[in-house]
Amino acid sequence: MTDRCCFWVFSRSIVVWKLLSLLLVGVTILSCSGYQVRSERSRGVYHRVKSGETLYAIAKAYHIKLQDLAEINNISKPEQIEVDSVIFIPDASQIVDDVMTAARAQVPPVQLPVFDQPATETKTEVAPATLRKELPKKETVTEPAKRREKAPVDATVKGRTTFPRTPEREGVAPAIPVKPESTETLDLAVKKKEIVEKPDEIQFDKDRFIWPVKGRVISQFGIQANKMNFNGIRIAAAEEAAVQAAAAGTVIFSAPLKDYGETIIIKHEDNYATVYTHLGTRTVRGEVRVKKGDRIAFVGKTGDRGEPYLYFEIRHKNKARNPLFFLP
Repeated sequence: MTDRCCFWVFSRSIVVWKLLSLLLVGVTILSCSGYQVRSERSRGVYHRVKSGETLYAIAKAYHIKLQDLAEINNISKPEQIEVDSVIFIPDASQIVDDVMTAARAQVPPVQLPVFDQPATETKTEVAPATLRKELPKKETVTEPAKRREKAPVDATVKGRTTFPRTPEREGVAPAIPVKPESTETLDLAVKKKEIVEKPDEIQFDKDRFIWPVKGRVISQFGIQANKMNFNGIRIAAAEEAAVQAAAAGTVIFSAPLKDYGETIIIKHEDNYATVYTHLGTRTVRGEVRVKKGDRIAFVGKTGDRGEPYLYFEIRHKNKARNPLFFLP
């Protein structure tokens, strides 16, 4: 009896050890892959928009990409930012008081054209002295016609065909007129020097992914009210609602994850990846190839934390991106 009890305890210990080892391996794979699923305290400053400031100028002043600034602040239309609105600047250590002056400092100066000689001056290349002959006298506009009447082109003198004398036949290259610089070029250069704004556009990729579950967004990407930074969005959905792959790819992680419950990570082409957490039942395992729209899991329970939801991330080259800039 004692031996049987010892064997039972030993067997349970092996099972527990295997489960812990599996979880440890899963977490290790997840951390090594670079797709850490976590919410972190935001690092940066909050900038209050002043009159005349634009999102592009703010991005230039703080040395941040316009795309990153728009995504973390959920700004899809930069021209609609309002005075006194607050914009979070990630990784900034201090607030820039004069954004427009700082933005101008980032724009390279425009080189204005320099004229060493009068625009009307022309130059003529002259052939070597051995080829030069006496040039004909300067002709008026009407003289060539009179000369052609007196000396036809095909006239024959003592058995030889003669042709009118021209600078080319005298060994002298024809003069090439130099077009003076247009005043429009100067005006354009001056205008460019005064320009601070640049027609950069925020990029969207609405055809790459589909919504992983039907529901409504209850928390957006980026800075939250509690100053936490979310790498994804929360989508409220019915319990046991089907969760589908947002795009075709390969499942690289499918296991429970501390604080996030059942988790699935799918790797896609072009260095993209999607993360699905707070799942109920997972229906796919690791290293499985899935198509866009394939069912991969069901929405799980949230207990006392409110209505069920799916936490969803989109990453590109291990960097969290705003899913709302990609979802149709």
